[in-house]
Amino acid sequence: MELTDLIYSWEGKTVLIVEDNETSNIYFEAALRKTKANLIWAKNGLDAVEVVKKTERIDLILMDINMPKMDGIEATRIIKSLYPDIVIVVQTAFILSGEERLCQDAGCDEFITKPIRLKYLLDTINRYLAEPNEK
Repeated sequence: MELTDLIYSWEGKTVLIVEDNETSNIYFEAALRKTKANLIWAKNGLDAVEVVKKTERIDLILMDINMPKMDGIEATRIIKSLYPDIVIVVQTAFILSGEERLCQDAGCDEFITKPIRLKYLLDTINRYLAEPNEK
């Protein structure tokens, strides 16, 4: 049995993954496949805002910061102004001075850095998606 078989089950939950890097997309697909969460993809912040507006329910967004067209901080700011209850976990490969604070000011709920450890990613998401008796 794998780690995801034992602990993480988010059936009925929808996760939007906002990422322009194909390698990261492959990682997230593999990491979240067995959780039974519905996965939706967007390649930049502008697409993410549009997906959120058109999708009936999104429970959590994994948001990259550095993307073309619209960065993750601006996308977070817009999404949170429209839908303040959507959980946004910002993830980035670059740790710039003050970047975490900018993300918090934009409304993100969590900030994680790449490379992302599988258990840390799953535990972070689980804090928001697990039913109260499963946490």
